[in-house]
Amino acid sequence: MLVVGLVHGSGWEPPEDAPAPRPSRPRRVPWRPLAWLAAWCWLLALVPVADSALGALAGYAVILLAVALGFWRVERWCAGQYWQGLREYQS
Repeated sequence: MLVVGLVHGSGWEPPEDAPAPRPSRPRRVPWRPLAWLAAWCWLLALVPVADSALGALAGYAVILLAVALGFWRVERWCAGQYWQGLREYQS
């Protein structure tokens, strides 16, 4: 068979005893980052409750705690990254 004038069919067929392809792995859900995000959201949702129950200073403290938790998790994530790149190969 002639395809676009470039390739001629040679009659090649795949072998009969070829193994069946393995099924793809299911996707893994990143539960740990999702749990941290849920804890951070719950902490932010707790701010109005703490504000009305304990006063404005307690609400402010909860906001500071939520922001500190968020920055701490981002800092821990950034600490695990490889930031050198190709700079170590410069001469």
